[in-house]
Amino acid sequence: MTSVDLGGYKRIVRYFWDPEPKNDDMSQAPIWCLGRKYTTSSTPPRDAGDRKEESWTEVEPPVQLPASTTSVDSLSESFESGLAYDEASAAVPHDGGWPPPFLDDFESRIWLTYRSGFPPIPKSESPQAAAAMTLAVRLRSQLVDQAGFTSDTGALSNAHESTGLRVYITGDGSDVYEDRFMRIANPSGEGFRPTLVLVGIRLGIDRVTPVYWEALKSSLQMPQSVGIAGGRPSSSHYFIGVQGPNFFYLDPHQTRSALPLHDDPESYSPEEMESCHTRRLRRLHITEMDPSMLIAFLIRDEADWAAWRQQLGQARRGGGKAVIHVADREPAPGGLGGGHGGPERASALDEVEILSDDDDDSNDALRK
Repeated sequence: MTSVDLGGYKRIVRYFWDPEPKNDDMSQAPIWCLGRKYTTSSTPPRDAGDRKEESWTEVEPPVQLPASTTSVDSLSESFESGLAYDEASAAVPHDGGWPPPFLDDFESRIWLTYRSGFPPIPKSESPQAAAAMTLAVRLRSQLVDQAGFTSDTGALSNAHESTGLRVYITGDGSDVYEDRFMRIANPSGEGFRPTLVLVGIRLGIDRVTPVYWEALKSSLQMPQSVGIAGGRPSSSHYFIGVQGPNFFYLDPHQTRSALPLHDDPESYSPEEMESCHTRRLRRLHITEMDPSMLIAFLIRDEADWAAWRQQLGQARRGGGKAVIHVADREPAPGGLGGGHGGPERASALDEVEILSDDDDDSNDALRK
């Protein structure tokens, strides 16, 4: 009998019926949210009446990290997530067996979404308005590189010193170079400035190649993590947590009412502030993730840099491949050798992985 691929049918069903996930991981795998670890010490309950039989432990101390953003792709994404985010179901009086500290942490992250109901902008009669829009479109087309990430991100951010934040972006590769990073984080040698490291990478053809799974999961377990901008094919998500092979994410495509602009941040009402957060969990198995993503880390000082680099070296588990590589020096432009005439990174050839994806049967076997 010919096998039938049910993947497409499952995705269609999820558009219309996508219940909130329950903590049904029988292996009791820890839950991570941007470097903070939570554990469940007993079998998860099915409803609120069983809460007395469970206990939770927050293993890692709180680490305050800024929120990140994800891209917006299509109207179909809005349709999907609009059905997926059912605020009524989020109000059901049970927590699905998830540790309350984890839910609190998840809810504390800023949820950037579509907004509607903005005051209409009066039509301009000036011919300069159309000219300005044309110029903006042309500039945008010139600033976007082949990987889909804007090559001007770091330059624009680093030009505004008042933000107190520097940006290092790799573009379309996974290599981070310490000498270039230090020129951005500590350009004058007088003091290190907090620096956002953005790694644009592709980890497969149609899906994430299994050899990268462990390293990808570990990226959200590091205290320097500020999340992953990625998603599933044709649908953008912002991943901030992981448990086993499942990734927790915020979906930006649930439309909410427009927020007024107040000069005083304290003028916002509790209802307006709550619209920027959600306790509604969403998760995605790693086999369903799109292989193209932007992984982000916040490096606060030189000690943080040294710790992050050491953690990356320990990220390989079970014979897997590293997702991000750090080298001392950047290669010379247009040359075959390393920076300053040195050799190429010695392990570069060993890290090459054939981007071939397993068939659906093989991926089902890899699910844990």
